[in-house]
Parts: sequence; C-alpha cells; structure tokens
Amino acid sequence: MNVASVTGVTPVHDRLARFDRFGAAEGVSSLGGRTFLAGALAACAMVGGGRDGLAFGQSNAAPTAAESNLPTVSFAIPAGPLDQALKGYEAATGLKVKTGISGDKLAGFTTAGLTGTYPEAEGLRVLLVGTGLQYRLDGKTMVVGMQAREDVTVQADATMPLGQFTEALKDTPQSVTVVPQFIMKEQAITTLRDSLRNVPGISLAAGEAGAQGDNLTIRGFTARNDIFLDGIRDFGSYYRDSFNYEQVEVLEGPAGIEFGRGSTGGVINQESKRPLDHKLVSGAVQLGTNLTRRVTVDVNQPVGEIGGGGAAFRMNIMGDEANVAGRDVVENRRFGVAPSLSFGMGTKSRATLSYVHQGENDIPDYGIPWLLDGPSPAKRSAYYGFRHGNFINTHDDILTLRLDHDVNEHASFRSITRFANYPRNAQITEPQVCSNGAISPTTGLLLAPTNVLNSAQLCPYNNGAPSDPSTILVNRNQITVASVENDLWQQDEALLHFRFLNIAQAVVVGVEGGREMSNPTRFTFTGVPTATLLNPNEDLPFAGTKTLSTRTHLAADSAGLFFVDTVHLGRYIDLTGGIRYDYFYTQQRQYTASTQLNTFLYRIDKKPSYRAAFVVKPTASGSVYFDYGTSFNPSAEALSLSVSTTVLPPEENETYELGSKWGFLHDRLSLAAAIFQTTKNNAKETSPANSTITVLAGNQRVRGGQVSVTGRLANQFDFIAGYAYLNSEVIASQFYPNAIGAPLANVPKQTFNVWLNRALGLRFTGGLGGNYVASRSASSTIPYVATAWTGTTPANAVVTATRLKQVPGYWAFNGVVQRPITERISLQANINNILNRSFIDEPHPSHLVPGEGRNALFGLNYKF
Repeated sequence: MNVASVTGVTPVHDRLARFDRFGAAEGVSSLGGRTFLAGALAACAMVGGGRDGLAFGQSNAAPTAAESNLPTVSFAIPAGPLDQALKGYEAATGLKVKTGISGDKLAGFTTAGLTGTYPEAEGLRVLLVGTGLQYRLDGKTMVVGMQAREDVTVQADATMPLGQFTEALKDTPQSVTVVPQFIMKEQAITTLRDSLRNVPGISLAAGEAGAQGDNLTIRGFTARNDIFLDGIRDFGSYYRDSFNYEQVEVLEGPAGIEFGRGSTGGVINQESKRPLDHKLVSGAVQLGTNLTRRVTVDVNQPVGEIGGGGAAFRMNIMGDEANVAGRDVVENRRFGVAPSLSFGMGTKSRATLSYVHQGENDIPDYGIPWLLDGPSPAKRSAYYGFRHGNFINTHDDILTLRLDHDVNEHASFRSITRFANYPRNAQITEPQVCSNGAISPTTGLLLAPTNVLNSAQLCPYNNGAPSDPSTILVNRNQITVASVENDLWQQDEALLHFRFLNIAQAVVVGVEGGREMSNPTRFTFTGVPTATLLNPNEDLPFAGTKTLSTRTHLAADSAGLFFVDTVHLGRYIDLTGGIRYDYFYTQQRQYTASTQLNTFLYRIDKKPSYRAAFVVKPTASGSVYFDYGTSFNPSAEALSLSVSTTVLPPEENETYELGSKWGFLHDRLSLAAAIFQTTKNNAKETSPANSTITVLAGNQRVRGGQVSVTGRLANQFDFIAGYAYLNSEVIASQFYPNAIGAPLANVPKQTFNVWLNRALGLRFTGGLGGNYVASRSASSTIPYVATAWTGTTPANAVVTATRLKQVPGYWAFNGVVQRPITERISLQANINNILNRSFIDEPHPSHLVPGEGRNALFGLNYKF
C-alpha cells in the first residue's frame, strides 16, 4: 500500500506494525487511514485495548525455559480468522490466550492454521506466522501482542503525535494524510517533495528568486512557509531529504489555531525518528540509471538506565549523489547526519536532545522558458545555465531539546526549545524568452511581450506565431543570493483531561514564541551571454559583471497563545472550540546600492484566530464532522518587507469543511471524504503600472472536495487512492479586472494518486502506482498573455487575441519489485516514470521545470 492516507478513518496514533514479506516485523507510525500491508492491522491492537495494548522487544525464535517445559499437543486448527483459531488453541492446550486487541479489530487477522504435533509454545508461534504478532508466557496464560522491532512504535492512546491534538483521528474534524516511513522506502522516496506526491490536493511549484527550496500549494494556496519539523516551523529555504523521517503528516484545512500565521490551505509536518528502547541497525544502498549513489544508515543503541529511566542513542546518516534523468548538467549532492539521545524512557519525565545537519551542493535547475502561453519547444534535456557557473550550497543545522512530563492520567506537559541556522549561497540561471512587457492597468492583460534584449521592439514572433525557433534568443537571468536565516524558538503546551459538571473535557493550552532572522545579500549581473532556444551551450564559460543590489537585515519577534477545548457530550457528539492570539513584530534595515540609501521599516501585527467544530459519531466505525477556522498572512510572513507592504494589515482567510470518515469490513476498508471552501478576503496585489504600490484589494476562493480510500483485501491485495477536486478562482481584483474568474496560480482542478501492492509468488512482491495532475496556470493576477497582435513596437502594438498561460496536465506511473534474500537482507528495484512521459512538474510564472524521465533504482536493504 502506498500511504497511510485519508481524511482520517484511522486514529492517528494507531501505530501500524506489519510483518513484512521476508519475515521480519516492520512498522509505521500513522496519522491517518489504515496502512493495510501484510499484517498491518497488528497495531490496531492498541485501539480497542486502551492501555492493555502489549508490545514485545524480543523475538520468540528461541523458547524460554518455561516454554520448553510445556507439553506437546496434537493440533487440527483450520485456516481462517485468528480469533477463532485462538479459541481452538485454548481448547487444545487448556492454556488461556490473552490479547489487548478488541474483538472487531481481532477479526481483521487471519491465520494459515495449525495441523500436526507441536510443543504448545511452538504451536502458537506457527499459528501467528504472518500476522506481525508475537507471544510471551505469563504463568498459564499466553499473552499475544506486537513485536517491537525496527520502526515499530507502540502507544496505547490513539492520539495525534502533535501535542495540539487530543482525539483519535476518526474523531478529529480535519482532513489528514500521512506518508509513513515504510512507504517512502517502498517507493524509494528520498525527498519531502516526492513524499507529497502521495497526497491529493497538493501541487508542487518551482523555486523562486528569494527561496530556492521546497515550494508547493495546499488546496490552492501557497504553503512554502507552512512546513514544520516536529511541530515547529522549519523556515529554511532548502530541499529537504527524508533520511530522518518517521513519517510526513499533511493537515489540510484550518490550522491557524495550532500553528499560527499562514496555514491558509493547511500545513506539512515532518516527524523525526527518535531513539527506541531496543537495538537496531538498518539502512540501504541504492544505485540508479540516473547515476544515483545513495547510502543510508540507521543505528539505535540502548545505553542502560540513567536517572531512573531508560536511555538510548540513535544516529541516522545519509549520503546522496544523483543526476536527473532526461535533464542535462543538473546534479544533486546531499549529506546528512542526525544524532539524538533520549533519557527517562518509560518514566513520567522524558527528555530528547536531537540535532540534524543537512548539507547540499547542487547544480540547480530552473528548467526551460515559457513561450507565449505555454512551454517553449525546447528539448526536455535543454539546460540554459552554466555548468561551471551555477550552484546552490546550503548547510542547515537544527538543534532541538524536547521535555515531556506526565503528572498523572489527567495532565501532561511538553516543552520544546530549538535553535536552527540555515546558511545558503546560490547562483541560478533563469531562462527567459521575452519579458512580460508593458501591461495595461485598465484591462489587466499583457500587451505584446517585448524582447528583454531590446525593450523597444517586440519579440521575434509574427503576430504571436513563433518565428524560426532556432533564431530565438534566451536571456540567462542570474538569480544570486547569499543569506543566513536562523530561528530561536520556545514552545510549551499543557494537555488536560478532566470532567466539569460531569462532562468530559480535553484541553490544550499552549504558548510559543521566539525570534526569526533573515540576512540576504542580493546581486545583479550584466553582460551575461545569451543562449539559443534550441541549442543552449551549458559549457560556455560564465561571463558577466556582478553588482551589489541590496543588503538586508530582518528580525521578526513572535509570540502566540492558544487554547483548544474538546467537549465530549456523551458517546455520540464532540464539540471543539479554540482561540489563538498572535503577536508578530518585524523590523528591517536595507541598503540599496543603486540609490545608496539605507531604509528602516517595521510592522506590528496583533491578530486572533478562531476555530469551531463538531463531530457526530453514529457508530464506533464512523463519524461526520463540520469544521470552521480562520487564519492570516502578515505582510512579513516570508521574512521580507517593502515600503508598500509595511503599511498593509494581514490577509485574512476562512475555511469551512464538512467531512465523514468510515471503516468497513472490520476496518479492512476505509473511506473518507470532505467538501470545503477556503476564501482569502483581501489578497495582496501589486500595481502593474508601479511595482512599488501594493494594496489589499483581491479576493480569492477555492471550493472543492476530496476522497481517500484504503483497503486490505484477499490475497495480500493492498491499495490506497486519493482524489481531490479544486475549483479555484479570482473573485475580486482592483488592478486586474480581466483576471476575475481565472484560476489561481499552480492549482490543478484535479489531482489523483493510487498505489497497489500485492504478493506475486515465489516470495516476490510488487507495487504499481500513478499520479495525475491536471493543467495549471502560471499566475493568478495576470493569467492571460497576448497570442496575436498588430504593430511592430510596444508603443503601437494592439492585442487581438489572448490565452490563459498554463501548462498541460500529465500522468506518471511508477513501480517496484521486492524480494528477500535472507531474513535480514532484501533486494528492491524501482522504476519511475515507466512510460517516460515528458511533462512540466514544477511551474513558475517565469520558468518551468520538467519532470524527471524514466529511471530505475536498484537497492539493497538491510536490518539487524
């Protein structure tokens, strides 16, 4: 199966353990949906059993002395449901079998049966083969539970891993999708971007001038600043590797209460690996046809008891080099190390100190240029930069201390302190065929585009029809920045469970704050040689005169206080209400070289956010919910201010969502669906006639729905699928009236993902999946470009035809085949973009990044 998805049938902390296809337990921490790989329901033991759920740290391969003294018994237990088989085992042996698994969850397990004469302990072991469960002998009782091996995390309470959430996922009124670690391994995913292809409603975007890192939209609105690491904003502009992920969580819909500024369409949280209470060594080696060379190592070592509790050390290491199939010159080189140390494990007071370093040294890719309303006829492989002149260097360091204390079953506290430092140095070539030319503020349409090499003349087209493409020149715009961002942050939360007037309450009270800083120095270049559209020379020596543009120092001081209360009105109804108050003070000093002026700007925003929701639970297997929430986007959200934005109050957003989550066939089939509307009531717009004028005059809206389904059927047939429909539009605009009714930037009307997994025989397993992304437009303010005109210069040009500036939709298919060699070593082969489709993966208003061509990865996975 692909991803523990959905708008949430499964409780978020149902830690799903599976017995993998070569006999070793492998698991996943899952926020949403059922991950129904072979034996995935093993972890559901924790749902119905409350705190009776059991976990085992040792395999039962070698019987204990007590087990060896048990008598030999003749068994005749047929294949079928495990609950019936365990009753047969009790009748045959006289032993009692105890599980922490509720009856409806236990019904999801099956066994191959047991026939023949076995010692009683060995008989139970054989009966449990393939279920992911283990046993231990307690007097005359066989206690059945889960084996705690690699990647298996067991938590008795089915709650969100994020402290801001108190309820099981099926009772949480929000769409949630989770990509667990084992899915990333199965799909050979190495980056955050690729993991998000498993989430409906998300579309990827190309990097921007001020942010050369992960960029995307959630439900139609940019989420570049809504990426979190273990619940704290991960602001750095870098391309995130997945080597230290336990899982990736996407919360779509209102999230302003829990996460503060931004979060218009939702947020993304990266959940880090943490030390475990058992020894572990695992990793992988991968080689690819795109010259991938990747090694990962994951080592966990308990170090005994310190201060009355268990302690453990974990280290994750990654090295990665790869080209991009179908693209010339581009190279990605990353190194990462992530040590962590935990104390007090198994006690009421716990502490974890963790550090993550990721370094990157890439030859970056800003793809190919636009031509009129679509991608230029350039070859997919064409590289318009300079092999020896373009680079991205990042060296990110994140140090985190987390403290947890459980007072009793009614109260617990969490405190997180983080310091993060994100240095980066980049010089990137952005290919441009014609600028966006003169714009008429009265029509909001582009006039005939002008040649960036000679602004007095039109581009070399014949009334919109491209002339001989071999004669078209491409401007190599240099985007150059050297910057350091850093963050010092403190977050404290209290989780309270109590009864007031005999009504059960679950309350979260939190306070957080700190300082974020950004210090970019930007340069401009003149005299950079051009390229031809059809035959760019990437080996041409870089030439150009570098000039300082701006030097900026910005500091933002933030503080947020929030309160969320969930009231349980009996068995069937939950009511949730919350409020948050944010203080955001930004000050910026900037030196502009062209004017030799120093400017000082500042802005203070004080803004509340609200949330209200109710959940109706007609049965234990399903829920229906309604959710309302607000959020805001301050002018300095991205740690940048200008003279025009410093006087603007925040943009304001509100979201309505109606959804339902259900489990069928004893939760072997899960379905979730939601419809929603998000409105940005006062979007920022920059005047086309004067770029120094920005106003809050635009309104934008996205209406849509999404559905997710996961299932585990007969013959180890597991599947997951997700579909999202997004109807986005500009509903009001001061400067661009002709844009009203046009779709928002980088918002496909439809997205779809599917992944199927099945045993193939001879110990092989195989998976096949695909993604569909519909067409997307480049801009929400000026979505239309001139495609025909009369005249020879911008002054006398008259536009006679326009079209929407957009990229076409695409399908891409991927597959995997796996086979164990030994109990601890397996081989894996992945093929990505099986049909070698050529498509635009990441659009930007000024450039387009093609998707990677067909490539194969061959890996060896190991664990000890």
